[in-house]
Amino acid sequence: MRSFKTGRGMFVPRPRLIEPEAPNCYPRYAVWEITLNCNLRCIHCGSAAERNRYRPEELDTDEILDLCDQLAAMGNRRVTISGGEPFLRKDWSLVVERLQQYGIEVGIISNGYLIPDIIDEIARFPGLDIIGISLDGTEKTHDRIRGIKGSFQRTITAFELLKRRGLRTAAVTSVCKLNIGELEDIYRILVSSGLYAWQLQLIFVGGRMRKNSELVCPPEDLPRILDFIAEKRESGTPMIIYPADCLGYFTWREEKIRPSSWPGCHAGILGIGIESNGNIKGCLSLTPEFLENNPFVEGNIRENTLKEIWNRPGAFAYNRNFDKRKAKAGCRCCIHLSKCRCGCSATAYYATGSRYDNPYCVYRVED
Repeated sequence: MRSFKTGRGMFVPRPRLIEPEAPNCYPRYAVWEITLNCNLRCIHCGSAAERNRYRPEELDTDEILDLCDQLAAMGNRRVTISGGEPFLRKDWSLVVERLQQYGIEVGIISNGYLIPDIIDEIARFPGLDIIGISLDGTEKTHDRIRGIKGSFQRTITAFELLKRRGLRTAAVTSVCKLNIGELEDIYRILVSSGLYAWQLQLIFVGGRMRKNSELVCPPEDLPRILDFIAEKRESGTPMIIYPADCLGYFTWREEKIRPSSWPGCHAGILGIGIESNGNIKGCLSLTPEFLENNPFVEGNIRENTLKEIWNRPGAFAYNRNFDKRKAKAGCRCCIHLSKCRCGCSATAYYATGSRYDNPYCVYRVED
């Protein structure tokens, strides 16, 4: 299954990677940040989202619904709605409704804080595929990371209310030095809450973490995280557990932590990221805090249609035109380079500033 993209990804089966020149190359999966506004101020937020922070001229309701139509016309199969905090946007339900009219699967990623207050409105959409909520530790740790006392209890309440209404729920944990020692405790909390799935992902040195870089786990911590996932999956856990795209690749654990082996980054090939002002990227995790002059923005739907942006010659070149001859350091001589393609694009850029060098690879760490 594919990841909730660094917090902005999806619980969907990972298909075989299709090369960009193939006729079936289209944005099957989208992660859509419908607002940058957020009611929390998490110390690890890659987008540096906070209350009353918006991208310049965020899409209005008519524009956002038109983009739903464009996604459907291009054959999109699934959209994960994220933020910021998506439930702060008053028309979030209209987006869900329009996408579902086209038969598109819809998931939502939230910090959970508002869910107890709007549970009746959420329950109007029993067809929601899954609602993912961030949980980053035991109560003290989670509240510290999220920046608001009481956020842990609001999250637990959200899990309980969603389950009571028959909606599938999942947790997303961003692993850092503050919570890597609490994975077992978090596991017990989530199992007792009856969650459907749990995704673990790494925190990058981006967004607010640029000022908190001492909390980022070093590559040497990766085996510990993957061993934990493998152990839980093998033990017959009642909850699906798996790593995000930023964790792996190609060690003996791969078949134990993923239903299929890592096929390479999908950004701009099968996946697409949409920012709240209409900017189009291959993946929302690529320097999301850069509101201006972001090198990964391929275009804006106010200037061109989604189809024009997707099909533009030279678009998403960092991934579509991946050249293994440019690989650096430990990636250069790796026997898995052709398949792995240096792992997650965002992880590589945050760690080294290059698409062609990714030290956050367990295969490299243990080589």
